Amino acid sequence: MANWENASYSEIIETLLKKHHAYLKRELPEIERLGFTIFKVHFFDSGEVLERVHKLFGCLKTTLESHIIKEERALFHMIRDYEKEPSEELLISLLEEIKRAERDNLESINILKELREVTNSYELPPSSCQTYETTYRKLGELESELYAHIDLEQNILFERLRNEK
Repeated sequence: MANWENASYSEIIETLLKKHHAYLKRELPEIERLGFTIFKVHFFDSGEVLERVHKLFGCLKTTLESHIIKEERALFHMIRDYEKEPSEELLISLLEEIKRAERDNLESINILKELREVTNSYELPPSSCQTYETTYRKLGELESELYAHIDLEQNILFERLRNEK
């Protein structure tokens, strides 16, 4: 949807679920598998970097999976309830949940920055193979996708809810 200012909360949530959360659910296990493969195969020539990538990606994946569960099981339901029957009490609870979601987003951004730094902006070493290239490409795509996801959440959905106060 191009014009988010006129979109309902439910329409924004549907985009987050169908586009962004679906992407994460599909890609996180695949990137994890690829990352583990190149860590094993390239242990002797890139082991130090790939160990950091492996650990950072594991942290990122855990943070994102937790974030998805909290949004899908609680926050998005609260927002839809608020959309149907706005109340000050529910808005106060919502704003607390939003703070938690924003902490997850900040944690994800910090991990992404560290991944970019560790990989020298996903620069491939001379010994890289097709799987290595695919892994780094997918990490770069994940980074772009996450920034778009976080932008929609924080700068559109959450900001509009904060402005309800």
